[in-house]
This record gives sequence, C-alpha cells and structure tokens, in this order.
Amino acid sequence: MTSNTLQGLDGSNPLGFLAGLGALNALTERLAPAGTPRLSWRSGDWRAILEVPGEASNDSLLEVLREDLETWRQDPCLDLRYHKPKNAGKVGSPAWDLKPPEGKYRQYLLGLLADSSPRNRRVLDFAAAFATETARDNNGNTKPTALHFTAGQQEFLRMVADLVATVSKEDLREALFGPWRYDQERPVLGWDCTAARDYALRATDPSKDKRPGVPGADWLAFRGLSFIRVAPRGSQVLTTGCSGGWKTGRFRWPLWRAPLDRDTIQAVVQMPLTNIAEYARRLRGISAVFESAIRRSDQGGYGSFSPSAAV
Repeated sequence: MTSNTLQGLDGSNPLGFLAGLGALNALTERLAPAGTPRLSWRSGDWRAILEVPGEASNDSLLEVLREDLETWRQDPCLDLRYHKPKNAGKVGSPAWDLKPPEGKYRQYLLGLLADSSPRNRRVLDFAAAFATETARDNNGNTKPTALHFTAGQQEFLRMVADLVATVSKEDLREALFGPWRYDQERPVLGWDCTAARDYALRATDPSKDKRPGVPGADWLAFRGLSFIRVAPRGSQVLTTGCSGGWKTGRFRWPLWRAPLDRDTIQAVVQMPLTNIAEYARRLRGISAVFESAIRRSDQGGYGSFSPSAAV
C-alpha cells in the first residue's frame, strides 16, 4: 500500500470532507478487487490521507480519478429530467434537478433499479442520497437531501453534469493537493463552509452569477454524496448527519485517524453523533467531530454552510 497525503482536502470543511469520501469512493470502484483503498485524517490539520494498493504516485492517482470521471458522461443517475408543474394542466418549464412532481421520482428509481445489478449498484447508492419517493415539500414535489443547496435558476443535476463535462485532471490536482485558488467561475454546489454568500448580504440575485470555486473539489464532493444517504419519516426526509429544520439545520460529521475502507466508513458516517460523549466517540475510533449550520435564504432558499467548529 502507498500512503498519499491530500494536502488540499481539509476534513474540517464539509467540502474537503465530502471530497475525501468521493476520492475514496472512486478509487474503490476502479481498483477493487485488486486492492482496497483506505481513508484517514491527519490529526491537527485534518488533511486527508489515502492508502491505495501498489506503488501509486500522485499522477497515477489523478489518472484513476480522471478515468472515473469519464464513466459519468452517460450515467443514468444524472438523467432525472422532468417538467415543472404548471396551472390549468399546461406543461411547465423543463428541469434537471432533484424536485420532480409526485410519481416522477418513483419512475426514475424503478428505471435505475432495472439497470442495476449486485456488481453495479452505483446508481442506486446515489439515488438513495438524492431524495426519497415519499417525502414531499409544500407544493407536493419531491423533497431532496438537506445538502441540496441550489434553488431558483440553479439546478443541481445540471450543475453536476456541467462539472462532468468540464473538470480536468489539473482541476483534480488542485483539489487534492492544493492550494485552492478559487479562480474559476464554474458551477459550485455550495458545500464550502469558507465561501458562504447569503442573498440578504448581496446586491444581486445569487442564481444569476457563477461563484469562483474549486471545481475539482466540487466534483469529488459529489462523488462522496452517496455516503450521505436519506430516509423518509412520514412526509419528511432525514439526511445522514443532519438535524434541525430546513432553514435552521446543522450538518455534523466525524473524522478518524485509523485507515478505513469504504464499507466501514459508510457505517461510521451513519453513526448518531449528537448524544455520544467524547470518550465514547474515541472508543469507536472517532478522533474529532465537526459541525456547520445550514443556512438558507428567505429569497429562494439558496443554501450554504456556516464556518465549521469542533464539537
């Protein structure tokens, strides 16, 4: 096994945490069963450390991630397209998001189920992180994950597809090894807790501009979203690691120092962290827990994370 320190991925930032999960996710799919990659976090600055089988250089790591990115160009889990409801039985505008009208998400899930297999269940893992067919918003549309921060003219899956089409190997290099330059105006999913942009503090509508960001990190963070699954509770949707209301929520995530594989991490991130004492966390191998508030604007519901803090 080769140990690679990913200096660009700070686990105390939700974007860095999710991107670390995403890198592990992609490498596990591409490298297994020849070897099992493992992820840990360096104590102190909480940088990601990836252990991969064989003699893996930074360039070879990036090449595997680039190859993984190519497999998403025609992935059916990004093909949730529908028309927004409109009054008087008229067809509304087309959408490429996670808020389809009643029944559409079920059709989408059934289509993915028909195309999946025990060896190829990636589409189902991501669909399980997007939404559930039973949770509805006040308009009767599918209510998505609490990490759905786009709104208005922004459409989550359209932004992901844009990342698939434009992220380069050099973008991935910047994401993994830094420094993050924030000099590219490309789609960002809003998960960087250092880059909140509340509508109330801006002179213009945030849906009409593109934020400088780190597109490689946003792509890898999307790849990590399948760890953050959702489940229904009545008409509500519960998101892994999230608590509170839609506009007053919080996201809490663990970090660990022992190298863990994908299946073990899936169990760790689903562990309830709210009522576990620090000593009990450490007995479970959790070295630190961070939390960010989820903020949504009153004008459109654009989401962002507040700066994180250890809890």
